[in-house]
Amino acid sequence: MGFLQLGDRRLHYEDVGIGRPVLLLHGFTNYGLSWTPQLAALVHSGYRVILPDLRGHGISSPATPPCAVSDLGADLIGLLNHLDAGPVALCGLSLGGMIALQIAVDQPDRVAALVVADSQPYFTGPDITAMVESWVELFRQQDGPRKRLQATWPALVNEEFRASATGRAAYDVWARILATVDAASLCHVARGMAGFDLRARLSAVRAPALVIAGEYDRLFSPNQSREMAERIAGARCSVIAGAGHLSNLDSTDRFNPLLLDFLAAHFPSV
Repeated sequence: MGFLQLGDRRLHYEDVGIGRPVLLLHGFTNYGLSWTPQLAALVHSGYRVILPDLRGHGISSPATPPCAVSDLGADLIGLLNHLDAGPVALCGLSLGGMIALQIAVDQPDRVAALVVADSQPYFTGPDITAMVESWVELFRQQDGPRKRLQATWPALVNEEFRASATGRAAYDVWARILATVDAASLCHVARGMAGFDLRARLSAVRAPALVIAGEYDRLFSPNQSREMAERIAGARCSVIAGAGHLSNLDSTDRFNPLLLDFLAAHFPSV
């Protein structure tokens, strides 16, 4: 367990294994160790895995406004500088995918390979604004972060995973962590996400790229993922059959081979 002081903020991270660095970025309201299903596979394949809690998440410091996606990306550049991690393989899911794209277009020399899972390059429009404000309203209620998890869980993972012991354990751990997270902080991150739009800059991505989508993702559809991949030179898109929004959780047996095969081809461990 490590902490990095960035001005008045403290960023928590885990740094596991030795070898070429892979930076894994979690989604909104989640936490770094939500990547546990990928951690052992990556470490045993010879990679160094860096797992931060984004600003306002997990046990990192709360977020204060303004907190745009670009601000979250700047935190992670600071972390990579602190860890003296050269060009990395960058893998982000949902909000983490937005941050990964932001880093890839702003700091292309820092990204040797890019994986964007269950995400999209924009978060704009009246529908998005209304959705974000509904999140803010829920967060402001008593125990709001856990209430939102309860409300959105069926849209995040597939039915088979929800019914499994692994799925119930994942939900319970996430709910316990959210009981300790500052709700106002999540409001700031949510509002900072609104207005994110990199569609016009995707041609600036220079790294080999893989886009992963869950077949039943209700937040970011496979068609949106395919469109994003078409805008990134050389990128390919893989849709995981039966997966929901958190495809790394509910479809680990298919997500991990996609990730490891892509890294072996474009960012080999030896």
